[in-house]
Amino acid sequence: MRQSSIRPRIDSFSRVLAAAALAAAASAAQAQSPGSATGSRVQSPAPVQPQTPLTPKRSFDDAPAARAHEAPSAAAPAAAPAPAAAPAPAATPAAPAAATPAATPAAAPAAAPAAAPTVIIPTELDTKACIAKLRKGAAANGLTVADWDKYTANATLLPTTVASAKGQPEGRESWWDYIAKTVDDERVQDGRAVMSKYGSQLASISQQYQVDPATLVAIFGIETNYGRQVGKTNVLDAWLTRACTENKQLWEKNAYASVRLLRDGTVPADKFVGSWSGAFGMTQFIPTSFYELAADGDGDGRIDLYNSLPDALASTANHLRKRRAKWTHGLPAVVEVRVPAELAAAIPPEPDAEYVGSQDRRTIAQWAQAGLKQGDGSVLKLPSGNEEQAYLFAPTGARGPVFLATVNFDAILHYNQSRRYGLAVALLLNRLQGGPAIAAAWPTDDPGLSRAQIKELQEQLYGRGYDIGVADGIPGAKTRDAVRAEQERRNLPQDGRVGKRILDALKADQPDAMRAYPSR
Repeated sequence: MRQSSIRPRIDSFSRVLAAAALAAAASAAQAQSPGSATGSRVQSPAPVQPQTPLTPKRSFDDAPAARAHEAPSAAAPAAAPAPAAAPAPAATPAAPAAATPAATPAAAPAAAPAAAPTVIIPTELDTKACIAKLRKGAAANGLTVADWDKYTANATLLPTTVASAKGQPEGRESWWDYIAKTVDDERVQDGRAVMSKYGSQLASISQQYQVDPATLVAIFGIETNYGRQVGKTNVLDAWLTRACTENKQLWEKNAYASVRLLRDGTVPADKFVGSWSGAFGMTQFIPTSFYELAADGDGDGRIDLYNSLPDALASTANHLRKRRAKWTHGLPAVVEVRVPAELAAAIPPEPDAEYVGSQDRRTIAQWAQAGLKQGDGSVLKLPSGNEEQAYLFAPTGARGPVFLATVNFDAILHYNQSRRYGLAVALLLNRLQGGPAIAAAWPTDDPGLSRAQIKELQEQLYGRGYDIGVADGIPGAKTRDAVRAEQERRNLPQDGRVGKRILDALKADQPDAMRAYPSR
């Protein structure tokens, strides 16, 4: 795991927090904290006595997730720029997407996105040895040897799963690129359509499990793009691969549970597919979690995570409520905040440094007394009350957006350990509930693009004669090759970056004749 060094800012953080609290106490003297149903635990505007904070985490988001979602991710582009090519045969592109509102331009210089890690894909994996090794544990995991032999007879270990485990999609791109395309207007509109269509079922599930409907729909949207991308990897093969190459007991248990699902007829034998990591269904469960937490949301007496959305949403709600960080109904997962300069000084300024202050949790009221404001500059408060605890989370350092993360953010991370994923879900659920997009700009002068903007870029490149494949909003190798060629022509760094800078340059420099992208 890559881990950047932690600066000795622990004591300074305590000092600046205390100073900020004392300074803010006088102005807060006449303001009472809004109470919740359980009553406010902040009884007076007395200065906040800072807790002794432990060492805050300052790391890159590279912790492997037990069950990561499968987001579209382009392969590393070829080294040489692609020359302009003849028109490619038209293919059916994805549904059109709506553009994300333009963010406020950032003043900070651009920070290069994290380079894709070098991954060595093994060409030979010993499937027979793997199956024989795990065969010994079949009986202890609810299987007969005959069951094991039957369902693993045609199994094969997957080099692509090994490669993906070494470099997950979320870790190969910048925060601003990932959030721009995963929390765009298209996904918000699609999510609202799901909430409208399944309103009664969502209300019933929400009442039973006390998880907000928008949360369930947001997870559905980020995990599989509302069921459009459930994955194509054989789930049993994925877990066998992970069990025999990563040597983790949980992975082995999921291999056995995969066979049990097949034996019991719970999943379709010919369509038991999912993400590279072995998650399956519309909200991407892993086999062991299925047996522990899957729920019958439509009341038909069986659980079908592929074809019954109520089953998938109820299972996700049950997961969020029963894991260690239990979901709290009505509480946002994150709240964007403005941090006063004294507190911001304790957060690393580098855009590639991730600050997670989860060991220093305070109530919302205490953070407000310390000088924090909401992202739009208004008073920091929550409809559910200000006694809920939260911690500072700055994914790109002090110069980018900063959030207060609550226990509900932790609950999302129990569903998927990637903090990029967690923030995407949290931001999407805020938007689905009518909240605004992020107010602060990311620390870059080349912001990421929504899927609609990527598609627009692809059509611009196609119009200039490049072979970009399909203008589908997913930047593959052909798109990056074409971008690299345009960068070379314009004397720009040839990194193949799909960002706002190259899109703006193309739109500002239209040739006299442009090929029209085939109509759909």
